[in-house]
Amino acid sequence: MSINRKTKIICTIGPSSSSLDKLNALINVGMNVVRLNFSHGTHADKLEIINRIKQIRKKRNKNIGILQDLSGPKIRIGDLPDYGIQLKADSLVHLVQDSCFKPGSDIPVLPVKYPNLIKDVPKSARILLDDGLLELHVEKRTKEHLLCRVIHGGLLKSHKGINFPDLILSERAPTDKDIEDLKFGIEHGVDFVALSFVQTADDILSVKKEIKKAGAHISVIAKLERATAVKNLDSIIEVSDGVMVARGDLGIEADLSMIPIYQKQILRKSNQKGIISITATQMLDSMIRNPLPTRAEVTDVANAIYDGSDAIMLSGETAVGAYPVESVHRMRKIANHVEDNLGLDRGWVREEEKESNYSTEMALARSVCEAAELLDARCIVAHTISGRTARLISMYRPNKPIIAVTPLKTTYYQLSLVWGIFSINLPKFENDFLETIAIGDRVLKERGCVQDGDLIVISAGIPASSPGGTNVMKLHVVGSD
Repeated sequence: MSINRKTKIICTIGPSSSSLDKLNALINVGMNVVRLNFSHGTHADKLEIINRIKQIRKKRNKNIGILQDLSGPKIRIGDLPDYGIQLKADSLVHLVQDSCFKPGSDIPVLPVKYPNLIKDVPKSARILLDDGLLELHVEKRTKEHLLCRVIHGGLLKSHKGINFPDLILSERAPTDKDIEDLKFGIEHGVDFVALSFVQTADDILSVKKEIKKAGAHISVIAKLERATAVKNLDSIIEVSDGVMVARGDLGIEADLSMIPIYQKQILRKSNQKGIISITATQMLDSMIRNPLPTRAEVTDVANAIYDGSDAIMLSGETAVGAYPVESVHRMRKIANHVEDNLGLDRGWVREEEKESNYSTEMALARSVCEAAELLDARCIVAHTISGRTARLISMYRPNKPIIAVTPLKTTYYQLSLVWGIFSINLPKFENDFLETIAIGDRVLKERGCVQDGDLIVISAGIPASSPGGTNVMKLHVVGSD
């Protein structure tokens, strides 16, 4: 990755992209992070991909992050006949807690794979099926079933998703399956964990508790795809390392016309807190089938960057699509043009920083960005242990490259998802600050980031071994004593 490229690209890995050759090709055109979707496949499948990525990043010295996406309590229809069930508008259906279809009733009986269906869903509730294409209204609740009237009909097939807008469901994330999957992810060294169907801050804290118990250091991303998550946004952001605007289910559970507004609100609030922000779902959806995106999709990708996304994500485009490499290439090209023509010095971050509990670290991060811009420095170099220094500098969206230098592999890989950051892993920080700078000069020159005589702005903490203690800004000429 060029130090001048800022927006990060996440690729979901699946049958179209899991081979060693395809993974290398995706990296060549701009992939920064791989996403492993634990809603599908086996642990053996995922381990094969993890090992391939580790092999590639070691061989090529590439900072490619690994994101584990936990499936969460996704509720689905059970098994139906192969041909499906045709639901007619204004007809009646029964929903039952079961996994298999049982024919023979005057009123169709639809099995739902959710043990708390009767308890959680009240009379008059709206129920959406198959990504919102079908809609039911609950007219009566008994101990055995929900009697529902079909509002919008259509063909329903097995295992389609079910959404309950505005309801807080008793089955919470993380599920028992999520915990088992998380243990697998911890064991095999994932860098990020995304939790699906988050409703409250406690859901995130449950995942963090498991990670802490295992002694691991993994960033936790809250996937915002329920209306209740939007209502609880501030408290969720407070405990998360990042958020994902998961527009698929969010567009079903919430008012679809509000999705652009929610996207801007979520991204702005996460930017103000200096945490990772990701925009996902259908960004280049037509490229699953076609070699070129639509004009609307190009605009959507660009607007996600203008809105403040650290990263933009591809799902089916790279997992099962016919053009995975072309999709990444196109997304990287769009991002490059936006970055080159925007300036990306989004002044509102600085205007509204008082809302972000302004701190000494934020003051230093802002000063570093302003000095680099005013002095036309080659780049900003952040010496960081936990990664917080680099993330705060990224929060201010400077138009100069940010190079994070860290002695920790965990921090090195976790910065793969942060806007504008090019990471370098040093074996250790020396006790002498100037000696660390000298070593940094040598490595930066070897990587082609700087040359002798370049002015760079360095942020660091003294003593270097203490995380969270950023207290120094140094204007430094590369190669000088």
